[in-house]
Amino acid sequence: MSEERRSGREPPHNPDLERAVLSAILAGTNPVAMQRARPLLPHPLFFWSRDHRLVWLACLDLDDAGHIPDAPVVADLLSRWRFAAALERLRQAQAMAEADELDRPSVDPRLWRWTEAERSAGEQDSALAAIGGAPAVYRLADALGSFAALERNAQLLRDYYLRRRLIARLGAIVDESHQTTAPFAELVDRAGQALLALGRLDSRAAVHQMPAVVDETLQAIHERLTDRDAGVRTGMADIDDKLLSLRPGGLYILAARPGVGKTSLALRIVQGVVTRPDAEQRVLFFSLEVDRRDLAKKLIAAYGKLPFRDLDMGTLSEELFPRLEETLKELRRWPLELMDVADLSVQQLRAVVKRRQLETKGALKLVVVDYLQLLQATVRDQEEYAKVTEISRVLKNLARECAVPVLALSQMSRESEKGAKPREPRLSDLRGSGSIEQDADAVIFLHRIENAGDEQCRVIKVKLAKNRFGPTGETYMHFYPEKLAFEQAAAPAASDDEDDEQAAPRRRRAEREERRRPSQRGRAATLASAPPADGDPFNDDAPVPE
Repeated sequence: MSEERRSGREPPHNPDLERAVLSAILAGTNPVAMQRARPLLPHPLFFWSRDHRLVWLACLDLDDAGHIPDAPVVADLLSRWRFAAALERLRQAQAMAEADELDRPSVDPRLWRWTEAERSAGEQDSALAAIGGAPAVYRLADALGSFAALERNAQLLRDYYLRRRLIARLGAIVDESHQTTAPFAELVDRAGQALLALGRLDSRAAVHQMPAVVDETLQAIHERLTDRDAGVRTGMADIDDKLLSLRPGGLYILAARPGVGKTSLALRIVQGVVTRPDAEQRVLFFSLEVDRRDLAKKLIAAYGKLPFRDLDMGTLSEELFPRLEETLKELRRWPLELMDVADLSVQQLRAVVKRRQLETKGALKLVVVDYLQLLQATVRDQEEYAKVTEISRVLKNLARECAVPVLALSQMSRESEKGAKPREPRLSDLRGSGSIEQDADAVIFLHRIENAGDEQCRVIKVKLAKNRFGPTGETYMHFYPEKLAFEQAAAPAASDDEDDEQAAPRRRRAEREERRRPSQRGRAATLASAPPADGDPFNDDAPVPE
């Protein structure tokens, strides 16, 4: 259904703005005018008038050929185009727009390649005749428009086009809502995807001049000097020192094998954020695996140093009731929000975060997702790699759009569990897609140290395997499974197995060096026994080397 029929009104457009843009191009007085406008208006559908679309089509064709488009050259080109062929190009562009293919970055903008037959129009069947002849082109060149305002006018014209695309996309969803039996949640999800795709079209690659970049950077440095805690601190000194706090706009991955304690450590980070006394720092926690009540029990156990099993089973001893009441009193003050939805799409998550950011007026300081692989992607039942790639990219874009750090928990592949004993995790162990490693600003692994500690107090190595803005490294924490609590710990003494594991590479290097030494000694002996440069190598009286 067309936009006019659907809404009963003519879609938004501005003929005067279209003429102003074309006037600045057709005047031909500035050789870079086309380069200023084309990135913002890469195809003819950014213009609403059919005649203006044909003129812009000619400008694009001339620019592809390396010519500067002006009124005489554009008129000459239009006089050689068959009008029917030009209309077919516009129909192709419209069909691609309706299929959401025209505005993709991977689409070649030169969709309008012409055959010799299409470039041999007669006087009556040419595109120039259809728009009113050469005088129509010259009138556009004489319209009100200037090179100084070209970029701004092109941006406004782009805005009109995006509004038409918004009306068309949401209108299609309205039509589908009348006709389909799809559930409400699925329709809302599709609408969210459409809005997200249009939001991407609104952003463009801009070229920034160095003086402006320096000024922006200097301002950021001054802001950091006046507010050392501009980032979100986790409350764990070793991690904060290496990460320089959780940066707004950053994507942080916390990964571990099942049962090591990644959810408990995430809750420990949440505790460090929401309990800061100087300012309210709101946290939004998405739990896709654990019920909100079970999550609250974990928080109560960890913060109140209470046995989780007794809380869960209802067997907490009476002497611990006062501590439980005090813990509950504290937790009620926390600016923490929980969302436990098992079947949540990444687009729905994005919509919730943006809504809460607006509703809290910027108080939202951290988003936690537990865990990444349980989110649903745009297309259901797609392969794991494509699914995780999309989720990772959306989470990274979300962090940047909202200027809020996103902490996403992640499962690991089974590669690290192969062998006689589990090895330390690597970046390649992140489950699902290499895009997690690529999109993340930092990747934190949890690794249980075997034979260190006991079941009451395990030793966990916290390994910072990737850090885009600082050093990598490691620290150690004690994990108390009974209370699901983490505390900072000193590095444990290396076991014999660990000593052997660390010494093995050194032994192999020493063996390689030892194997090289005989050949090095042989070369040295050969050089020592060689005759002098001015000597006779065939002299029988020369001394024989021993």
